[in-house]
Amino acid sequence: MKITLVFFLFTSLVLAQSNGILSGMGGKAYISINAGPSFPLGDFGDKNPQNEKSGFAKTGYFVELNGGIRLFNILEFSIVGFRNENGTDLDNLINNFNQSNPGTNFSGSSDSWVIYGALGGLGVSYPLGYGYFGDFRFLGGYLNSTSPEINLQTTLFDTYAKIESSTTSSFVYYFSGSVRRPLTDRIHASFGFQYLGGGANFDNVKTITSINGQINESTTSFQRGMDVWGLIFGLRFILF
Repeated sequence: MKITLVFFLFTSLVLAQSNGILSGMGGKAYISINAGPSFPLGDFGDKNPQNEKSGFAKTGYFVELNGGIRLFNILEFSIVGFRNENGTDLDNLINNFNQSNPGTNFSGSSDSWVIYGALGGLGVSYPLGYGYFGDFRFLGGYLNSTSPEINLQTTLFDTYAKIESSTTSSFVYYFSGSVRRPLTDRIHASFGFQYLGGGANFDNVKTITSINGQINESTTSFQRGMDVWGLIFGLRFILF
């Protein structure tokens, strides 16, 4: 995979130099803002209450601020700051508590997953024809993940459950591909997709349960995948 990527970049650069495609690429430096829906993958989106790695995450949103400067021809250096937020679907977790404790009727509430971080790496931009451009970015960096606090309640004050929130940092990698078209000389619109992948170690996450006043506390540590993909809707502003 790495060899293929290097070959692709090298070939593209050679073709770019021979064809002189820098003309009309839309400037040497830019900033852009992207946003769109965010879809959880793997453990992050798993809703199996028997899997301690399940994140119960559902479709959310992301927003990112990008900056880039062209190094030469089609190759550019890019930096990204992003925030990703996903709510939770607790239906399976609530059903599991009700089945494990006959006669109870749990309901649930939860904060959202919040993921944010910074990335840096290389991008490739080249004309596709008919006024369109293709943009691809391969980035790496760090993210900060905060899991939601989950509360399950019943009509009885002494019967409840709580999973506490936890925060951790980890390495993340990022890939995006999009198609861009100029609206004016200085403003371009883009549409595409992105993938954010990595894992996060959550240590000593506390769970408190009380059934008819009998309280039990436990902690667990695990690694959870934090993979999401999203649809990109963006605007690029050419600086110079």
